[in-house]
Amino acid sequence: MKRIGVIIIFFTLAFTSGAQVVFKTIVPQLPVVTGESFQVQYIIEDAEKVSNFFPPNFKGFRMVAGPNTYTGSMMTFNRIKQLTNTVYTLSANYPGRYIISGAVANINGKPIRSNDVVVEVISKKESALRYKKGEEAINSEYFLRPGEDPYEKIRKNLFLKVMVDKKWCFVGEPVVAIFKLYSRLESKSDIVKNPGFYGFTVNDMINLDDKIRNTEMINGKQFDVHTIRKVQLYPLQEGRYSIDAMEVKNNVEFSHSVVNKKTEQEIIEGVLSNNTSDAPKEGVEVIETNLSTDSMEINVKPAPQKNKPAEFNGATGNFSISAGLEKDTIAKNEEGELVVTISGNGNFTQLSAPLIQWPVGIEAFEPVVKDSLDKMKSPLAGSKTFHYAFVTNNPGNYELGPVSISFFNPESKTYKTIATKALQLRIEDEQKISIVDVKEIKKKAGGKNKNYWMIATGFLICIAVLFMFLLKSKKKQEIKNEEIKLPVEVMVKKILMPASFYLETGDKSFYNILHQCVWNYLGQLFHLSGSEMNKDALKIKLEEMQVNSDHINKVLDILLQCEVAMFTIAEITIDKHELFKKTLMVLEQIKA
Repeated sequence: MKRIGVIIIFFTLAFTSGAQVVFKTIVPQLPVVTGESFQVQYIIEDAEKVSNFFPPNFKGFRMVAGPNTYTGSMMTFNRIKQLTNTVYTLSANYPGRYIISGAVANINGKPIRSNDVVVEVISKKESALRYKKGEEAINSEYFLRPGEDPYEKIRKNLFLKVMVDKKWCFVGEPVVAIFKLYSRLESKSDIVKNPGFYGFTVNDMINLDDKIRNTEMINGKQFDVHTIRKVQLYPLQEGRYSIDAMEVKNNVEFSHSVVNKKTEQEIIEGVLSNNTSDAPKEGVEVIETNLSTDSMEINVKPAPQKNKPAEFNGATGNFSISAGLEKDTIAKNEEGELVVTISGNGNFTQLSAPLIQWPVGIEAFEPVVKDSLDKMKSPLAGSKTFHYAFVTNNPGNYELGPVSISFFNPESKTYKTIATKALQLRIEDEQKISIVDVKEIKKKAGGKNKNYWMIATGFLICIAVLFMFLLKSKKKQEIKNEEIKLPVEVMVKKILMPASFYLETGDKSFYNILHQCVWNYLGQLFHLSGSEMNKDALKIKLEEMQVNSDHINKVLDILLQCEVAMFTIAEITIDKHELFKKTLMVLEQIKA
């Protein structure tokens, strides 16, 4: 019965812990011209409900049209994003740099504000001058003069860069790395190798699908710049680590005659392999080259030993903590829930669950974790919530906590320990009965039929006593009977269903849920609990039950693969679908 309660929690969170809501403001990256219209877009992603949308006053601009709201969806990262786009068409009367404030909307019941943006407005005269200069520079690079070395021209006008915000940090302190492609040529680029981030946990901030493009001046020349990838890297341990090279294959097009053509750049994964059969146009030459970034070395220092708390487990940043009970009074054997929330900014992806000192007599389960993080901020900002389910059949008053964590603040280079207040919990002596609403019976009786009320009350007491007797004296037999009712194949699929919901996600939740599902099944099948829930004890138990040695090895390997994926770096090569299929087949072969 207790395990079923945990499974229900998994089902609930599988449907409620969806993608993070994104609310952003988008304007043209290039300067806009006075008197000409342009669009301001307010895009909301993955929102269930949007209401009370309030735009800014657009001071300094004239409203041309809008608002126009569009809704739809798009597929990205193997999932569907729900989109709401509210568009305003504006024009500016005077040149200058203007700040357009974010809009405010009530999203999923909470007020959220989008980001502010800057728009550069230039005069028509300035626009004509810039266009002329740009055209002259661009056309000169597209045209390959007689005798001119195309490879030297490519070297000067097409290159990759990797930039980091710091080259040394503490363990758990983020390093932001940005990969950019600079081009003044007509080129098509294909990413053939993404960099490895060995020794780091990785959080993606910008990737190729975001299509971030702007211009930069280098040595007096204007380059088109594509931001290929922007990541936060959280080092796992001290040492010297290298961010290895990103490699890009390029097809660069040159014209052997002077043409009035503005060069364009395209960068996509897999584009070149799809166009290898295309013949070049007449008078055009296509040169194939390879680019790569330089490797970047990061020096990771350990957190200082001086004043390090004994309970410090690697939390790095600046945090606060709170705790609360879903209900502070529950009945015997009624499932309760302790909710602990850690908020602030830091290495949330590496933050482990706080250790709870549970009073004797309370049985607790592994926590279910839910993140609410702004992944565009460095360090990560937001909160991480741990839901601990627990149960007891011992009535009385209990004190939970306080719950504490220790963390290292890299800015002040100091440690801090914070804790919640202790929580009071009361377990009532009566068993929870939800079959009959006693108040409803009393209301219907209306005091007119006291005999009926006494009979009903006595009947309920008898049911409660009988229920408690059966629960205590035949607990093991009930579990066996429940197992007999369901075929092994059905029972395994039911136990593993929470993990199936996470097969298509891009994070590590799948491995964590699968790991817990396997232990839930084996614990229920072989009546394991407490200190018996470890791989060494499990192996001994399975051998005692004469389980096939090949099946034992496969189960232990599944648990190991889950643990590797849960606690090592983000570059995971394990095939989720193959691992899930293997788990399903092996558990179906194991019987008590």
